Amino acid sequence: MQDLILHLHKCASTGVLHAAEPNNGEAELGSFVECEVLDFKRQAPSDAGEYAKVVRDLIALHNSYGGFIVFGVEEVVKDREFATCGVEPGSINPARLRDLSRTYTDSDIRITVSPLVIQGKHTEVAWVAKRPEKSLPVYFKKNGPEISPGKLCFKKGELVFRRIDNNATASHPEDYEFLHSPRIAPSIDLPASEVIARPPLENSLPDRALVCSEFIGRSEDLLDLWMWLQDDFSRVRLIAGEGGLGKTSLAYHFAQEIAKQRVTPFSQVIWLTAKKRQFIAQQDKYQEDRITDFSCAESLFKSISLAHGNIDSDFEELDTREIQQLALASCNSNSSFIVVDDVDSLTPEDQQRALELGMRVNGNTKILITTRVNFSYSPDNVLKLDGLPEAEFLEYVKVMRIKYSLPELKDSKIDHIREVTGGSPLFTDSLLRLERRGLPLENAIKQWRGQKGIEARKAALLREVQQLSRDAKRTLFVICVLRNPSYAELSQALSYTDQTLGDALQELTGLFLISAPSVGREARYTVDPNTAKLVSELEQSLEIDHAALRSGISRAGRDAVGISMNKRSGIVGQAISHATALLNSGDPSGAVKAISDAQKKLSTPHPDLLLAEGRFNLNLEPPYHDNASKAFSAAYKLGQRKKILFDLWFETEMARNSLEQAIEIARGALDLQIGDSCDWHEALARAYVSLAQKASANKSTDASVRHAEAAIESLEQASKAAKGDIRQRRVNRLLAQARNLRSQLRDRS
Repeated sequence: MQDLILHLHKCASTGVLHAAEPNNGEAELGSFVECEVLDFKRQAPSDAGEYAKVVRDLIALHNSYGGFIVFGVEEVVKDREFATCGVEPGSINPARLRDLSRTYTDSDIRITVSPLVIQGKHTEVAWVAKRPEKSLPVYFKKNGPEISPGKLCFKKGELVFRRIDNNATASHPEDYEFLHSPRIAPSIDLPASEVIARPPLENSLPDRALVCSEFIGRSEDLLDLWMWLQDDFSRVRLIAGEGGLGKTSLAYHFAQEIAKQRVTPFSQVIWLTAKKRQFIAQQDKYQEDRITDFSCAESLFKSISLAHGNIDSDFEELDTREIQQLALASCNSNSSFIVVDDVDSLTPEDQQRALELGMRVNGNTKILITTRVNFSYSPDNVLKLDGLPEAEFLEYVKVMRIKYSLPELKDSKIDHIREVTGGSPLFTDSLLRLERRGLPLENAIKQWRGQKGIEARKAALLREVQQLSRDAKRTLFVICVLRNPSYAELSQALSYTDQTLGDALQELTGLFLISAPSVGREARYTVDPNTAKLVSELEQSLEIDHAALRSGISRAGRDAVGISMNKRSGIVGQAISHATALLNSGDPSGAVKAISDAQKKLSTPHPDLLLAEGRFNLNLEPPYHDNASKAFSAAYKLGQRKKILFDLWFETEMARNSLEQAIEIARGALDLQIGDSCDWHEALARAYVSLAQKASANKSTDASVRHAEAAIESLEQASKAAKGDIRQRRVNRLLAQARNLRSQLRDRS
């Protein structure tokens, strides 16, 4: 049998199926056996549905080892006995198979059909070549035909392959690992001398021991990442979640698999981290002063450019935006898989710049970002990490107990540990090490819940709490005290406007510090018990009026009535996600309509929807600047104060040539201290220069000089606010140009 299968693999590599030992020029059926490169079919396809099934089978063979489908062989005893029944000569249309393969996969695949006489009967043999090692797996780009009511032959996005003598759809991380490997058939025992060891891709991955000495589970999350990898329209992915859940470990393991399997089309794996402190579970303390690759958006862009071959002198006299463009160009001219670890160490503005880089990357580069803060505008590019699922946690604990030479536990005890630690690998490791030191398990749990576990919890939480705004700290404190308050109860206890409370809740939700499961139709905000305990322990150092808040809560009681905010938030979030998906699929008009339809479901306009409406109007061809301007203005009047509103609104008014309005927007951003003041002074100068040129064209010399002087004044303010030599040189260059413009305008008078 082994020799026969090896013979069939050799046939698959040449495209010609023949018996190893033909009898008078004819093949015996016993010369063939169904395996990973050979499939039997009783009859030739006769309609569109049957041809689609054959295409599915050929794609599965192509993705795996290549191989044959023999038409005219029927199964007598399932998987054991076959008989030749034959088909009519020319009953298979090879051109149709190739055309359908191209239609459904957007790929040109080598397919041939040839006759073969088996036991005196005519059969037709379809052959498909093995996918080249440096080619990506082929998946279906559109749905197949319906082969029975409600059942499609295959679905858009499905990736099929050959598993021994059956076809399968990729649904596990191991399936994708196989598809990106050299694909050596499991039924062939190759001698060690014939197995070529492939070195991993060039990479800058740190030593595994520094990141994740043990990686277990996360099958669903790894599957999500593999599926993202085959998405041609998604270049960046965020792994977001609370500290201690293994975001960095997951990113490292996935990056390591890409390097090990030499996944196409990448030529290298780049690892960049901003993590200065690493919590060491076995020591219950941080490892300080770790070497970092970036500390701000500009240094991140430089690190990416350097990894792609740029040198330090390339950055001379470039500001942050220009360095970002250089990093973007380097990504687009290379095929790299880039991991940006711990990006939430940066300021919120720099985090957005890092995400912006990922979303603008073209070509074959992809960027994976780990963060505690979900700062993406769309849930479509976020993988939210939770504690390990029950089955994987069970496996993790059993493996770790063997590693630490601890006795076996009943599953019920392991469930108890999962409840205590929230399924966190970091927390669980810390707890098990207490037991390893000689404490009985129950005592270890008690100590971990108390003083011994506090360091592990602080490792995951302390930085988040310290980074919170004062409004978010007060909101978090009140939620911890009330345990599960409604929106109305929070509003009553804090006396915040809807805008302020909404911003605080968004900040806390983005850090996964709170959740809002609905009770009936009312949203009630909850905090993990461990988080609530730590907040209680830290309340003296939160720098908030905690005593007054407790007193106010006590007086107010718990009689507030909710306002069904959960339903409203759901409409807004779903609408923006749906509209973003439509935009990404090339339907900006549909995106605008989705936002408009959502607005109609609300009794009052929502500022986030208005901001989205303006953004999507700018993506129309041509852009609807007037509609965008109206939407941005309405969002501002309803309390919207996000930096992106001011950025887009200013550019919209400049495009509309509403220069006075653009100036008012820039001044408003400066008054509200939104974003970088240097940027806004530059924006003011840009608007004033445009006004000066407009006045000069209208022969209004005095006005043109006055506007030029206003531009100079704005740039002088920008010079005072500029940080760094590169930025300072840029502003000085603009200032010289503005002064030169003023001189030219004066000369004309």
